Formats: sequence, C-alpha cells, structure tokens
Amino acid sequence: MLDSRPSCRRSEPRDRDLELARARVRELFFAALDAVEPSRAVRTTLRWHDDSLLVADETMRAPLGVHVVAVGKAAVAMTQGALQALGDVIVSGDVITKDGHAAAPLPPRLRVHEAGHPIPDERGTTATNLAIRALNLLDDGIAVLALISGGGSALLEAPRPGVSLADLAQTTDVLLRAGAPIDALNAVRSPLSQVKAGGLRAAAPTNSWATLILSDVLGNDPRIIASGPTVLGGSDPRRALEVIEQFGVLRQVSLSVRAALDADPDELAPIATQDDILLVIADNGAAVGAAADKASALGLESKIVWDAAQGEAADLGREFTSVVADVQESIDVVLGGGEATVTVRGEGRGGRNTEFSLAAALELERRGVQEWVITSLGTDGQDAMTGLAGAMADGGTAERARDAGLDPVQALARNDSLSVFDVSGGKVETGPTGTNVNDVYIAVRAKNRLDSERERGS
Repeated sequence: MLDSRPSCRRSEPRDRDLELARARVRELFFAALDAVEPSRAVRTTLRWHDDSLLVADETMRAPLGVHVVAVGKAAVAMTQGALQALGDVIVSGDVITKDGHAAAPLPPRLRVHEAGHPIPDERGTTATNLAIRALNLLDDGIAVLALISGGGSALLEAPRPGVSLADLAQTTDVLLRAGAPIDALNAVRSPLSQVKAGGLRAAAPTNSWATLILSDVLGNDPRIIASGPTVLGGSDPRRALEVIEQFGVLRQVSLSVRAALDADPDELAPIATQDDILLVIADNGAAVGAAADKASALGLESKIVWDAAQGEAADLGREFTSVVADVQESIDVVLGGGEATVTVRGEGRGGRNTEFSLAAALELERRGVQEWVITSLGTDGQDAMTGLAGAMADGGTAERARDAGLDPVQALARNDSLSVFDVSGGKVETGPTGTNVNDVYIAVRAKNRLDSERERGS
C-alpha cells in the first residue's frame, strides 16, 4: 500500500524546540486560567458598607446579612472569594458543586454538597431541595448572593411534577451523545425543572438578589448559563421539543418528558426583579485575552483568530490548523476561544479537546507542517472522562502513534483520541482548575524568530 502522507516536509524542529513550544503553551494556558480565577473575580467585585452589599457600582441593602447560594464547578472557589470580601456578613448558605471540587474548607454555617455532573443524580436533587427550603425561610432583611458557574444545570435540579430524575438523566445523556451544545441542552432542561429559568429566584421572592456569573456559555446569555436559575423567562417547551427533534433523539426520550413538554407550562407567580443585580465577572474572552497578553510579555507576536467558535471538535481542529498554517511568518502564537461538541459514534476514550487536537495532528501531517504545536484545552481541566485538560499536537504526533501500533485515523473515527496521546505524548493534565469558561485554543510556533535570534547571539 502506498503511503499517502506527504513526502516533502518543511524543516523539522528539533526536540528541544518542540519542548520549548510545549512549555510556552502551558505558560499561556495558566495565564488564561489566572485571569478567570473565581475567588479573585468575586472578591474584587464585592464590598460591604453600612449594612449594604456593594456589587461593583451598585448597592443593595442587607441589614440582616447575606445568604449565599453557590452552584457549579467553581462554587467553592467563588464562595471563598465572597468570604474574603464579606467575612461574617455571610450568615448562611448552600454550596453545590461537582464531585472532587469541594476540597477547600468552608465555615460550618455554609453547607457544602457534592453531586453528579454532567448527568444529574439524587445527591443533586437532595442538595437542591435543601437549598430551596433554606431560601423559603429567609427573613426579608437578608440579601441573597447567587454565585453561578458552569455545571450548574446538572448540579442544581428539581424535576417538575410528572418527570423523574431518571427521565432527566436519560434525556441529558442522549443529547450529549448526539453532540448537542450547552445552549441546546439547557433549552431542553429548563422547562423540565422547577429551579431553572428563574425557579430558584422564586424560592425567595421578596428578598433582594445579586447574581455573579462565571460564564461557560459563549455569548454570556444569563438565561443559558446554568439554565438561568435566577433569571426569569428562559423556559420554552416548544423550543425544547424542536431541539430534541433536531438532534434525532425523540424516540430515545421518555414519554413523560414528551408529555411534560406538550403540556402548558407552569407559570411562576409574579416577582419584582427590577432591582436585582446580575453581573458576568469572567468569561472566555477574558481568558483568551490574558493568553495574548502573556504572549506579548514573553516577546511573542500573537493573533486571536477565533471568538466563540462552535461545532464538531474534529472539524474545528482541522479548521484551526488551516488558519494556523497560513498565518504570516511574523506570528509566533495563534489563539482562539470556544467550545466544541462531539457526536459519539464509537466506543473509544476521549473528549472534545483531545479529539480537536487529534484532528489537528492529522491536518498538520497532511499539510506537511512541522513547526507548530497546537492544542485545545478546557479551562475546567476536565475534558469529558479523560482526566485531562486536553492535549498538544504537532506534526509528528500521528507518526509516533503509528510507530506504537495505533492508527490515528481509525482512532479519530471511533472517538479514541486519548489512546493516541497515551502513546504519542502531549497530554495536558492540570486536575480540576476551579474555574470554567469554555475552551482555549493555542498554537505556538516551534523555532520562532526569538529562538533563532537567541541562537545567533549565543
């Protein structure tokens, strides 16, 4: 069989050049993470003065203190930031986060709950019901501080009557496997829940509310982030049915879910929310911008080419590589932000970020491009079930996989991207980062102009 790989390659960087490029990828990524660190983002937004909660430039009276409801992967870190800013003014609260994200200690007056993600479980519904009961019992002089981050849609859940938790879990699972993005997924979950689309806000209707959001949704629509638990008006059963049909999973969704979406939605009692404060305190754009600033500080010329990219991970990996391969010679770093989806067709191991990077590796090889390291990294440090933030690809990744007896093309077809990086190298493991603002795409030129200048001067 003839080898279809290109026989004419550009000059190959040495191993030392590739290692330096990989190290720079890490530097840029950690700069991006630092810019959206949840506790600092919250701490710098809040102040307390004369029985009032100050949120950025707005003021909210709270003579009896503040009650916290924190939900999402960054719930603990965001709560720590609130405690640093407000101290004993925080009198009570519930913090609901993902398994493994509650290691940092919080004072006993704050209840901490771990629950399942991305599929909701009984622990999440138990924690949600406890949080709702606490909100129901608040005195009017207590302000509610809602701290919302990615993952909240699964972690905060109370199914509407007639819909079971198993129904919700099944619906979430089939939509994820069909490649539904977060906005589509949340459009379905909202009308099936009592706490989404403002349902949580309704649990303390006469209290003052301030919501701080660490956005994991491109475009920062507060109705979509964690399904908008404090934002009224985001529930649309007809839209939910359209999404289910769009992704071809209608027959896989339970009859009770379909019946609930066909029925007239329950209307929330009128709530005066005109004085509520809602603020997005960190997002994907801030992370990408911080990576560009770090590149500049390192003396590297960068270019941001993507903002809020969406689509199939493999397609995005190939497209990003095409952009990178065609940038002018003066560019050392190419950056982008977004979040991909994966339509699961095989039984392999991987996630959207490793799949993006494997597709990039194959495209680098197809083009004969050797001088770039390309990566897709999840800012939460968790690329599906891989245990990684993502992986770094270069022009030799695919060949190293073949040398180890693994066909990278077949691996991509069966969603087995992790296996490729297991044998070819390039895995990026950070553990849970405590934040979540979608994904960052980073390409670093190995053997760039600065390295050449240093060599000539040495």
